[in-house]
Amino acid sequence: MRKEGYIAAGWVVLAFCIGIFLVARESGSNVHSIYYGRLPDFQLTDSQGKDFEYKDISGQIWVIQFSKSATIDFPDLPLEVGTLTILTNSYQSSINDSKSKIVYSDLDKITHLATDGFHFTKELLNGEYTIPLVLIDKLGNIRGYYNPEREKDIKKLGRDIDSLLQFS
Repeated sequence: MRKEGYIAAGWVVLAFCIGIFLVARESGSNVHSIYYGRLPDFQLTDSQGKDFEYKDISGQIWVIQFSKSATIDFPDLPLEVGTLTILTNSYQSSINDSKSKIVYSDLDKITHLATDGFHFTKELLNGEYTIPLVLIDKLGNIRGYYNPEREKDIKKLGRDIDSLLQFS
């Protein structure tokens, strides 16, 4: 075989290996190696008027959504996973029938928590963009952000939750 043939075969093998790596990475969950920071202490109010704090999150896996509306539909999640909606506007009395834990506070406190704790921008909270779902592990660490409008992200969220449940 000529030198050019060996080089071409090398490129084919390299491309094949990269393809296998990308497929394996996309189908698996590496959520344990991902760390976006730990949530700060916070104190909000739930829909029953009780305090909801950082300590209420620890010890359980949570999927958290910031929203202007209390009628958020979370994807199907295991029973061991808590769901939390943090309202970005004022408290609404019609939210007691939601299956999600719903909390609220004044806008400045919510904005501070979203920007400093969850690493969102003010523009994301105020804009027309979809605010991602956030996966929190049992220690209060942020493990992932997922666009609720993308099926690929929802599937990845499910895999990441399964991985956290399996190894925690």
